[in-house]
Amino acid sequence: MAEESGQRSGPPHLAGKSDPGQLAFWLVLALAAAALVAPWWGHVDDTDAQLYQFVARGMAARHSWLDPRYLPRIYPHFREHLPFGLWPFVAAIRLAGERALAPLAALETLTALALTGWLGRKLAGPWAGALAMAVLATNESFVLYGGRPRLDPLLVLLATAAAVPVLLGRPSARGWLLAAGLAALAALVKGPFGVVPLAAATLARAILDRSPRALIAGATASVAALLPAAGFLLAERWWGDGTWWTGYVVKQLVSSALGVRHDGHLAWTFPLTDLGRRFWPGLALLPLGIAQALRRRSPPSAEVEAARLLALTAVAQVALLTLPGRKVWNHELVAYPLLALVGGVGVGPWLAARSRPAQARVALGAAVLAGACWGAALSGIGRRWDKPACVVAAEFAPELARLPPGTEVPVVSRPTDWHLIAQLAEERSLAAYPSATVTALAAVPAGDRLAIASGSVSGLPAGWHLVARARGYALLARSPAR
Repeated sequence: MAEESGQRSGPPHLAGKSDPGQLAFWLVLALAAAALVAPWWGHVDDTDAQLYQFVARGMAARHSWLDPRYLPRIYPHFREHLPFGLWPFVAAIRLAGERALAPLAALETLTALALTGWLGRKLAGPWAGALAMAVLATNESFVLYGGRPRLDPLLVLLATAAAVPVLLGRPSARGWLLAAGLAALAALVKGPFGVVPLAAATLARAILDRSPRALIAGATASVAALLPAAGFLLAERWWGDGTWWTGYVVKQLVSSALGVRHDGHLAWTFPLTDLGRRFWPGLALLPLGIAQALRRRSPPSAEVEAARLLALTAVAQVALLTLPGRKVWNHELVAYPLLALVGGVGVGPWLAARSRPAQARVALGAAVLAGACWGAALSGIGRRWDKPACVVAAEFAPELARLPPGTEVPVVSRPTDWHLIAQLAEERSLAAYPSATVTALAAVPAGDRLAIASGSVSGLPAGWHLVARARGYALLARSPAR
């Protein structure tokens, strides 16, 4: 991250350890930790998290690192994402069991949040960093999913870190190499989305500095960051069985880029409307950051320069996220840290200009709020946030518990109930698979003893009967052969 001589590295008023803004940094971090921990006291049903946990469980059991699998009839070779983002989960399971997955994801999220605060401090002072952290710590989407075994926490951490050398100044060759290396790790987690912050920061830096050299260096670093993932995919295509190339490149990357896949949103405006729904309270602070960026000073202050750089980077990020034909809400999470920083540099300098007693009162308020959040989290308030436990863990649990792991369970629904399938897999290790109609149960293998149907049930085939109903689902059983 070394900068060339003469490059301004940050505001001149960076505070010492006794500054209330620095204290606020740690208090907001404590508040975020409480928000991440709170849901663990309840029952969490998250389709993506349950899928990844089940896939990682199988990889750990088979000692397999490059061949993730889901269910025998659904992605028997799981190629929706590269395997590398699952490696931390596999390692955690082998070292400490599956209970380590949520803390690992929470640690990744907290590290990303701390990195955001540190970057804000370097660019515009401690209050800018603390406020950016507060935006993330109180954002429902960022926190609610940040402590679950998803790919997003690690992606956000690595992708944000990749942009840091560019945002802090004009990187040296070593800085560009570091940025490319971090972006390469992010791309191994979730493909091209791992390069978005680096590419956006490069574009912003090149425009503000009027530097073609920065644009060329950043473009080179961004392309180089994709080479490890591309090398793996090409090697597997030429010397492997080609499943990664077909399943990931063709059916995932190309289909998503062209909008051929239908499990998402196709409107190019979706990232904008989704941020309008989800990026709160940060959205309220964005105009203040933009106003800071538009201030006319000669020469501009460090805070104004930081606001311009971050605002332009944030705009470039959102623009890049509109390009794929298929869009999914969690893809926008990679833009949250820098968007939060835009709000931070809009309000932070104003707080920094207040008197020390006024700043101390703000820090005291953060301390009270952090303490209250921890008290609420430890009291089990998370149970109120989560929906009731699914039928797999509640009403149908006694019957399902009698099935050996790996037993196939037909799930009758139209469209396919992927949520229920993931719940059966992760919570009961059952090999669920979709079945279009109840009458199709007549053709299921003789070993299948239970099935779950969504909606009304009529015309059961011979040998099947209703066991229980709960919340729109019906548990069906096959009568034992005589």
